[in-house]
Amino acid sequence: MRKPLTVLWLGLSVMATACQKKEVLPNTPEDVIKAYQAFYDKNQFDEAKKLSTQAEQQRLNDVAKMVISFSADSTQLKTIFVHLECQTKGDTSLCECLLKDQDGTYNVQYRLIRFKGQWLVDAPQESMDAPDKLLESGIDTLINFIDIPK
Repeated sequence: MRKPLTVLWLGLSVMATACQKKEVLPNTPEDVIKAYQAFYDKNQFDEAKKLSTQAEQQRLNDVAKMVISFSADSTQLKTIFVHLECQTKGDTSLCECLLKDQDGTYNVQYRLIRFKGQWLVDAPQESMDAPDKLLESGIDTLINFIDIPK
């Protein structure tokens, strides 16, 4: 009697483990950028961090702290990718994007790093060189976006 119960329990355990959904992340540079930007637009920074290098995760922490002081509606965006082209060499991909949102159309370059087989958005070089300057420009952008007089 003991052996059939053990086999039944083992079988149920294996089935339960197999049925658990494993989160599948996008894994082409283009798909990662689009998913990252969608999370960023909705202020879902924890989700965006899953697609980011450690440097970009830190930048997102800073952005999240800044955004929290504004109403959620005033900081959410709807970004459209007008053009997206990536050039990949080894474990680095540079992607040129033409984006359009509420503020207009503009060019952005993303740098992605492949880490353990997963493409991740890296922090912009300027944010690694001068985090305070980038944070100030981000605050200015938000202030202009919600029309608060300086």
